[in-house]
Amino acid sequence: MVKNSFTLFETILSITILSIVISGFSYATYYDTNSSKIYQKLNDLENDFNSKNYKNMTIQSQNINIIKNHTHKETILVKKVIYENDDLKLYKYEK
Repeated sequence: MVKNSFTLFETILSITILSIVISGFSYATYYDTNSSKIYQKLNDLENDFNSKNYKNMTIQSQNINIIKNHTHKETILVKKVIYENDDLKLYKYEK
């Protein structure tokens, strides 16, 4: 009788450890999948920036003040290209 209760305890312990390991792997796989999606999106955005294809982005004009040598002030008109979604926020300034 003692042997049967010990076997039941071993079975429950094994199932618990196995469920912890499986849930750990499933979380790691989810993270890799999510990371892969973000990497793919960044790669697509890099290609869009290089080809100057801004159809999915917002474009604004903005003045930037630059001070050189603590005396000379210069104002430059730049184009600000903005991409925003839930995961990424990117800004690019072009002269």
